[in-house]
Amino acid sequence: MRRPFSILIVLLLIAAAVAIGVSAYNAGYSHGVEAGGHAVEVVRTVGPGWGFFPFGFFLFPLVFFAIFAFARGGRRGPWRGGWAGHDWQARREHFEQRSADWHRRQHEADSDRGAKV
Repeated sequence: MRRPFSILIVLLLIAAAVAIGVSAYNAGYSHGVEAGGHAVEVVRTVGPGWGFFPFGFFLFPLVFFAIFAFARGGRRGPWRGGWAGHDWQARREHFEQRSADWHRRQHEADSDRGAKV
């Protein structure tokens, strides 16, 4: 019993919203037609009057993607480690240790190949 009553209420609210929207549109249209008959002033543009600004087509996507890039960068930070608790010195020491280990292994591999030859 409650479900049909709620569906009826929702349908009535939708019909009321449509009626309000249509009447507001018609009132605005009538006002525009009436005001358009009284317009006698011609407005001239100042400037070169190109009438077309193509940079908007290029700048809008760049700004759109930049917003998402900044939002992602603020949340995750560089190298997916996040900005919070970033210890640059520890990261540098870890990189130097890995580089030194790799260098040592390369020399060991060279000395092993030299002994076999």
